Amino acid sequence: MWIASVTLPDGSKYQRGRKKYDDAVEQLRKMRRDLDDGVSLKTSSVTVNDWLDHWLPEVAQPRLKPSTYATYRSAVKNHIRPHLGRKKIEQLTPADIRGMSNKIARTHSTRTSQAVFNILSKALKDAVRNGTVRSNVCDRVDRPQVRSREREPLTVAQARALLRYLLKQGDPAQTARWTVSLLTGARQAECLGLTWDRVDLDRGLIDISYSLARLKLKPGPRPRTEVYPRDAFDVPPTFDFHPVWRTACLVAPKTARSRRVVPLLPPAVAVLRQMGPGSGLVWTRDDGSPVLPRDDTAAWKQTCVAAGIAASVDTAPDQHVGRHTVATLLQEAGVDEATRMQILGHSSVAAHRGYAHVNTDLTRAALGSLSDLLQLSSGPDPL
Repeated sequence: MWIASVTLPDGSKYQRGRKKYDDAVEQLRKMRRDLDDGVSLKTSSVTVNDWLDHWLPEVAQPRLKPSTYATYRSAVKNHIRPHLGRKKIEQLTPADIRGMSNKIARTHSTRTSQAVFNILSKALKDAVRNGTVRSNVCDRVDRPQVRSREREPLTVAQARALLRYLLKQGDPAQTARWTVSLLTGARQAECLGLTWDRVDLDRGLIDISYSLARLKLKPGPRPRTEVYPRDAFDVPPTFDFHPVWRTACLVAPKTARSRRVVPLLPPAVAVLRQMGPGSGLVWTRDDGSPVLPRDDTAAWKQTCVAAGIAASVDTAPDQHVGRHTVATLLQEAGVDEATRMQILGHSSVAAHRGYAHVNTDLTRAALGSLSDLLQLSSGPDPL
């Protein structure tokens, strides 16, 4: 037996035995190379499960939003651990990664396969930084491609029919909910998280700075108050959020560019005036608690059926189609890309080229073009 031995930075010895002299020499070269590169020699027996046990709570959670961290935990539990968890992290091969990705694509979806690959790649990238492994094997594998169905936006005629129905039916809250969505392109969570103190009806503006989200609580009994204290939530100390009702909280929107001020067209101002102004959330349930996303989605589908643009709730368009509709209608009205992205809170190539800041005069004019396209007027009968 030939022994390859090196002295670690802490003064201790690290040894590996090989039956052949040449193998021992090669092992010694590898051990010295790993030492020079800052790779820990004592991690040769670390499995993927071992690293994930450390990585999720210690590395990933402090830098992620709670909703994103929940997605990471689910991907690790349901996909990465079952496929790769028992393998030694330094022995992972491109074939292992491709095998996992292909199986997930067959049994779930290509989008899930890509998301799991991205999460594993981030975990292994941090393992390299930690000195747990020499390289990230995902860098040697093509990222899984997504085969997605494009959401079809509403046509001008459908959008007009839906707005006509909304402005003639008798529920101001429902009329305001879908009119704001269709005339601003705001996301569902952004609308449900809109508060009256961020609605300026005199100037015709809404300030989209927060979204509504349900956050996880720390283990233990639930608080007895309707608005839970901040220290009851299992979130990183630096996470920005505001409890509003039990686990429902206002959190920062999807991206930094999602924070924006959007002008309201006269029909949206008119229906919001019928509702308020009030205090707290603009849209709530009868008991004053936040609207649940599933109830909001069901109401949208029922509205589409009532307006005659869908035959049944099963065939009604997805609620997110509202954003696609606004983007498409603005483009059809001739609004430039930078202004469209400012209204919708998206990043774009144009934004990266220096057109990120667009003032509300431009966005108001752009939405006015949408109003003209839909044949809206600012008179007492908006449609």
